[in-house]
Amino acid sequence: MGAHVHDEPRKPKVKHDGAKKHVIAFIASLVLTALAFAAVAFEAIPVGFTVPFIVGLAFVQALFQLFFWMHMDQKGHEFARISIFAGLTFILIAIIVFVFWVWW
Repeated sequence: MGAHVHDEPRKPKVKHDGAKKHVIAFIASLVLTALAFAAVAFEAIPVGFTVPFIVGLAFVQALFQLFFWMHMDQKGHEFARISIFAGLTFILIAIIVFVFWVWW
């Protein structure tokens, strides 16, 4: 008999959804960076709002980095996700406490 086709090991099917997500996240990161640059370069927003605007864009971009590039959206990363959000909550509370402490 000839070679059996069924005896060969099967190759797992590759999903291309991951590549699509990465390309979308990369383009979104470029757009966020371009928005921050354009806001400062063309003085498109008020001077007093520039820093909060850029910090907000940086926060959104950091979430993109965590969830798309660091694969935090996949199963098995619950502990890391909880740790990151607990740390962010602690830092936010500390900032609020110190701001009120200095002002009063």
